[in-house]
Amino acid sequence: MANLYDLKKFDLNLLVIFECIYQHLSISKAAETLYITPSAVSQSLQRLRTQFNDPLFIRSGKGITPTVTGIN
Repeated sequence: MANLYDLKKFDLNLLVIFECIYQHLSISKAAETLYITPSAVSQSLQRLRTQFNDPLFIRSGKGITPTVTGIN
């Protein structure tokens, strides 16, 4: 996040989706838990990636793994 203006337009609902992805380490399981489609979770994750200028999660052998930024 670059400045306060960026923070003002940040959608805090994205943090709920991020936390769910982080807990399950799976977009499909997060979607199921949140009762939304995997596509909606992926789109939200893309918005977070753009906002933080980081992938936040990377694909691994058994799903996804958080990046250093994602952990912090």
